[in-house]
Amino acid sequence: MVHGPAKYPPKTCCIYCGNSAVALTDEHVVPYSLGGKHVLQNASCNKCADITKLFEQDVTRDLWGDARASYGAPTRRKKERKTRQLLKDPSGMAPDLPIPMGRYPGVFIFYQMGRAGLLLGQSNAVDSSAAWSLQAVVDDARLTALHREHPGRVTAQFRHLPTSFARMLAKIGYCQILTSLDPGDFDALCLPYILGAEKNLSHIIGARASIEAPEPGIGYSLRSNLFGDDELCFVVAEIRLFSAAHTPTYHVVVGQASGPANVELVSQKLEVTYRAQLPKPSAFEIPPDEFHWMPASWPIAG
Repeated sequence: MVHGPAKYPPKTCCIYCGNSAVALTDEHVVPYSLGGKHVLQNASCNKCADITKLFEQDVTRDLWGDARASYGAPTRRKKERKTRQLLKDPSGMAPDLPIPMGRYPGVFIFYQMGRAGLLLGQSNAVDSSAAWSLQAVVDDARLTALHREHPGRVTAQFRHLPTSFARMLAKIGYCQILTSLDPGDFDALCLPYILGAEKNLSHIIGARASIEAPEPGIGYSLRSNLFGDDELCFVVAEIRLFSAAHTPTYHVVVGQASGPANVELVSQKLEVTYRAQLPKPSAFEIPPDEFHWMPASWPIAG
């Protein structure tokens, strides 16, 4: 995806439910509240927008609310934004100490994951989300300075929201692919997970094991990848939010295209970072970490 703001043409129907007989609203690929600048125009009906809004707000308010306020992330509710953070006395004897949010080292909580189960040949019945671990990303300089000034008072509070976080990733990945493709070009495997009908998000979502080097000046990085053969191919989105920090890189198996004509269509339209033509049948070692979005065998079993 190009850096800087961009708007993409309307899809003529809701990208989630396919309804074309209702009013459609713009859909940010990355939520506006996370600095999203890329917009699919007239892409979502109000009903589906309400669904995606709920899990996005879970993340932006309850998981990352204090962190977003401390670093001045965009908001449409400026009058409601928290301006001070209370530092509590660990002994409980002294009163709470208010400090400006601009001095508070807000913590962004990410989830470190293994590879998507689909890429490992697992069935949708195998749920590995219980093994996801928390990763805290914080401004070390702010944290050190404030801890030195107020020892023991610097803490962080957040709600543990792995499902909402993963649904947000699935939605971002799907919208990223739709910057190149149309909904009818492929079978969107991720849609039941976005809309809540399917629950095992670890089947289609995973992460790179290692952390890529920070990308100074880059708010987020989105990539589109393609693997398969002439009969079947899968489209996968890579997502890295807050790329200027030491944040994880995720993959979302967004969908598949079947049959030579559909595979050729997707191959020609999708603006990819990587394209992998796989021999069939084949089995190989788990791909290296750089290619965390690749399957362990082909065709995929599971």
